[in-house]
Amino acid sequence: MEVVWRALLKDLGVKPADVLRHAGLPENLLSRPQAELSTLDYFNFWRSLEKVVGDPLFPLRLAQAVTPEVFSPPIFAALCSPNLQLAAQRLSHYKRLVAPVALDIAIDMRGALTLSPRWLDIQVGPPLSVIATELAFFVRLAQLGTREIVHATRVIMPSLPDPLPAYEQFFGAPVVKGKSPSITFSAANAALPFLTANDSIWHVFEPDLRRRLAEL
Repeated sequence: MEVVWRALLKDLGVKPADVLRHAGLPENLLSRPQAELSTLDYFNFWRSLEKVVGDPLFPLRLAQAVTPEVFSPPIFAALCSPNLQLAAQRLSHYKRLVAPVALDIAIDMRGALTLSPRWLDIQVGPPLSVIATELAFFVRLAQLGTREIVHATRVIMPSLPDPLPAYEQFFGAPVVKGKSPSITFSAANAALPFLTANDSIWHVFEPDLRRRLAEL
């Protein structure tokens, strides 16, 4: 887990120790450099977060709290990409540095981009909150990079979030029930140029990301 969580939890107005204690995890976990969790412990962390925060909209609040200042090398490297499509490809490669999850990418004949998070070593189903946050993050990433109001064209979740209208307003698209979660962006939105693109910074980050992935 990234120490960036300390800043995000502060933005949610909760104490990290309360969340970790409720999840049965060490209270100093977020202070450890390069702290890692198993998939099961990661899910327990999210279930604890759901109960401690007590707000069904907190996945959207959490996604909105992601900024370049809340520093995470894989996310910052994604923002250095020229557009959402390449940012997703980079995140797909280095996603495991952020969470025990893979990212599947599909591009259809019209150029529409579909992103599907897939959890690793899964023993139990992921909490709805982590699914919602993963999908909402890509909307936030696109908006941060382009400085435009970017919406999805389709969102699929294993169960529907509540309140559904608030989630559909955030995504700008209907949220429908399906077995595997995914979010789809139009070809035009996937290709919108990122104003944060910076190839020089990407080349600075890439060797360290490769090293950390190899160590993982």
